[in-house]
Amino acid sequence: NGQILVDGQPACTGFPSSMDVAGVATLRYDGQGNVVDAAQAHLDKHIVHLDLPLDTHVEVMRWANHINVRITMTPRVGGQQGDCGDFDGNPDNDVTGLAVSGNECLFHHLTPVRPSPDHDIDECIRKDPTKYHLALKTCRATEEEVKHTGSAKYGCVFDVCFAGPQYAAQDAAM
Repeated sequence: NGQILVDGQPACTGFPSSMDVAGVATLRYDGQGNVVDAAQAHLDKHIVHLDLPLDTHVEVMRWANHINVRITMTPRVGGQQGDCGDFDGNPDNDVTGLAVSGNECLFHHLTPVRPSPDHDIDECIRKDPTKYHLALKTCRATEEEVKHTGSAKYGCVFDVCFAGPQYAAQDAAM
């Protein structure tokens, strides 16, 4: 329903607004900040900012059909490991797909996120082949390039098929 919740309760119900979360974090909801995807730069921004412990900052950009997230933090003394790397400058030793144990989680409740079986490129091809071919052209992609679901071209074509060409502006420049 689009609500911002903290411990299951509505928070930052106005725009702009802010709140302190029990001395653990500061939450701010406003239109300030830079977007992750330049394709959305022309739109009104609705960004949730979380200032968390250990100099960690999370920005959630809320759009009509999706969100973008930016997480920034400083390296931890003694090192760290995570999906975004370990700050040693070597991308070859970064680990992806890590799970956070319950006692290390910053949030009280984990929400499982699963890809929707209802949306894939094949659905776009079946339901609207014209839109699919427009997406290929917009993203400068070939049918072979979008067979690999993890590729940037697949992501661009998927975005154009299900959200519209305005979400491909940055990807199309690849």
